[in-house]
Amino acid sequence: MRSWQKGVFFLFFAVFSISFSVFVWADEDTATMQTEPDVDMGVEESTPISPKAEEAQVEQTELPGALEVEPAALPGTSADETASASQAPKPAAAVEPIPSTSVPSGLVEVGGFKYPVYLFVPKDYKLDRTYAMIMIAPAESKTAQEQIEYLTGLAQRKSIFILAPYEIWPKSGTTPYQLDDWLLSVKKDIAERFPINKKRIYLLGKGSGAQYGGYLATKYPQEFSAVTLLEEAWDGPFSPLVRPRSDAASQVPFYVALKSDGDAESRNQPWFDDFQKKGYPVHLAEYQNNDELDTLEFKKTFFEWMETTSQNWALSTAQGEKSWKGKFKKGVKDFFAV
Repeated sequence: MRSWQKGVFFLFFAVFSISFSVFVWADEDTATMQTEPDVDMGVEESTPISPKAEEAQVEQTELPGALEVEPAALPGTSADETASASQAPKPAAAVEPIPSTSVPSGLVEVGGFKYPVYLFVPKDYKLDRTYAMIMIAPAESKTAQEQIEYLTGLAQRKSIFILAPYEIWPKSGTTPYQLDDWLLSVKKDIAERFPINKKRIYLLGKGSGAQYGGYLATKYPQEFSAVTLLEEAWDGPFSPLVRPRSDAASQVPFYVALKSDGDAESRNQPWFDDFQKKGYPVHLAEYQNNDELDTLEFKKTFFEWMETTSQNWALSTAQGEKSWKGKFKKGVKDFFAV
């Protein structure tokens, strides 16, 4: 082979080798980019959950997967018994997965979540219409079944879906943000799998659940149409994270029931005043004894208040938004007309 032919052959071989290497590298790089990224599950820093401002900054919650929570100890149980209780017993009807047509009425356990989730399904519900749903905020010492039972009578009469996770509670000294995310993802999933009216999703908290619920609804007002807080309200372990907003579009109606001769009312009075000052629709109901909270008439009262007030509030904020946009457009038009 002549020298010039050897040169041409060598040049061709070199170009081919370089092109092949670039192709392989590009292919490997594409495959790498398609791999699921390693997500940092740390929580954002914020004010510590403590009534003392001088306490140290809140430690970040280290959670496996989406959420790590510790089951609150049941009254009169040991640590081993509490651990066993975290394996929630299935109610009579268990659903996993949910059929696209219908599910049994009554209390069911909904599968597909990291932790047990329970749902009360009203009798004879129809797939061609939508229904209201009340999500119950988790409480430190109440099971989902107990919390759903509180509203069963109301739910049967008003055809309401009731959603409650099993007994979970954020670890002491941590921010509840990952618990928030998990609960809201559960709510979203249930609302899509069942005939739920997304404009009629309410939140109810009782006792320690009301302290968490008051914080949750204030931070995520777009997630709920109205809120009921019973026995407690915003004052409590989550109060450093409660920040009322002045924008009507970022507000949600609150129905608050506090015992007239208890300290919860006095502790929450500054919060009540602040929420009212910022324009929140807030209703305070006083009761004399705890038995009043258990009557069907009382439950009908706060449910109907949430139904009516949420609709009026949505209409009012929509008109206000429209009016503001109209004034802004008119101002711009007048400015350029000068």
